[in-house]
Amino acid sequence: MLTEQFVAAISASTKPNTGVTKDAGIFVHEYQPLAAQRHVFKKSATAPNGIAVSSSHIFAAQSDKAIVHVYSREKGNQEAIVPFPERIHSIALAAQDTILLLGTESGRVLAWEICSGRLVSTSTAHLQPVTCIVVDPSSNFFLSGSSDAMIHVWALPSILSFSPDASRSPIHTLSTHRGPISSIVCGHSSSTASIAVSISGDKSAIVWDYQNGQALRTYLLPETPTAVTLDPADRAFYVAYGDGSLQTIDFYDELQRNTSIEILHEPASAHRPVQPSPKTRFNAESQKLGGALSLSLSWDGTTLISGHAGGKVAAWDIAKSNYLSTLTNFPGPVSNLQFLTPTRFPNTPEPTFKIQTVVKPKHDAGLTSSGNGLVPSSYTLNMQFTGRIRGPRVFPTSMLEEGLAELETWGVPSKGSPAPAADFMALDNNDGAMASGSSADAAEFKELKKQLASLQRIQKVTFSQLSELREEKEYFMSEEKGQNVLKHERIRN
Repeated sequence: MLTEQFVAAISASTKPNTGVTKDAGIFVHEYQPLAAQRHVFKKSATAPNGIAVSSSHIFAAQSDKAIVHVYSREKGNQEAIVPFPERIHSIALAAQDTILLLGTESGRVLAWEICSGRLVSTSTAHLQPVTCIVVDPSSNFFLSGSSDAMIHVWALPSILSFSPDASRSPIHTLSTHRGPISSIVCGHSSSTASIAVSISGDKSAIVWDYQNGQALRTYLLPETPTAVTLDPADRAFYVAYGDGSLQTIDFYDELQRNTSIEILHEPASAHRPVQPSPKTRFNAESQKLGGALSLSLSWDGTTLISGHAGGKVAAWDIAKSNYLSTLTNFPGPVSNLQFLTPTRFPNTPEPTFKIQTVVKPKHDAGLTSSGNGLVPSSYTLNMQFTGRIRGPRVFPTSMLEEGLAELETWGVPSKGSPAPAADFMALDNNDGAMASGSSADAAEFKELKKQLASLQRIQKVTFSQLSELREEKEYFMSEEKGQNVLKHERIRN
């Protein structure tokens, strides 16, 4: 049976709650099939956009200190406390959860390789703290938003490059907003048509073609938005407000349904602001939820959960725009919510590696190397392979045949040229001829003889191995052919 969970984090404990563990700050809650709290992690207070969750760890940037707490999901405890020179305002995972991106107070973005400890910094492109970071599905790009109303698009491979010539500056700057950036969410496509949606304190939401640095559509919102999330099929996005209400903004509204043109990517409509209908906004005033601070969408895209300033987590039916229930009540404002990928799918391939322990960040070794762009000799990765590395069980036939053909030509003289006095395979029988005809020093000749003898031994071993591999392959092919014949005979009988 499928199991779906979500992670919630509070900014600070503001009320006594006898039903919650003391000093609890991060909660892993099962949404289905059985709604219940599964794990609690203590001593954490995170601001919005301040947690990142992988299959093995939870990273939490502390709202009042320049540290990041690292929690082990398998062991259920705090694994490390990682200090930084300045406060971290936002974090996000990239590259199969092996890179942690951190937005700093000074306007830089740090890239921390949690398997090696390598720490790389971008240029100081933002003038104020980086309030949000989002990574696209391919991990080739990430976007950073700041209180300076700017959004920068970065190429992650360039940031992580060991080459001293690699650019660590943004490839695009999106500067349409006029207020601080509250949150950014990225589309689910890995193609060049992928989109991103940003919300700002200027009461607007903008849809971006971030790979080309262009604004696709601007929505004028009724109030200042606090959180945003995107539909799994990129059909709509959902916005939360400070009064506790939510709003659905559909890309494919009535205007889009009546035309065959893709309006969202139509340049002619990019400069026209759109004001969503008030009918798309919904609330549950009787529940006294408080201001909405965070949003997350279930895996199937049918249920929306919202975290509120009063500590409640509410569930909403998207199709009907109705309040469903209050899932749980935490002892502080719910600043972060994140649905996790469902588990227990049938025939799910196992991951090829696992990160047991994170490596604390240290200065980038590539910057102090010789500057040739090569990976430093001291560069190491700390990870565990969970099974056999996927690869062919035997050498391909073409590789074996080409290798044997090349080795066979080594002992055959080329046409039109006299045969050498000593064949490569028979050098030990012509030592005298070579010595007498050579003016080289005796010691040099002796060393050359040793090298050639070593090559001869390697050649013989290689021939033997290739022959054994060919025989082994022919044996397995004959066995498989025999089994197929038996199967056909059984079917006929």
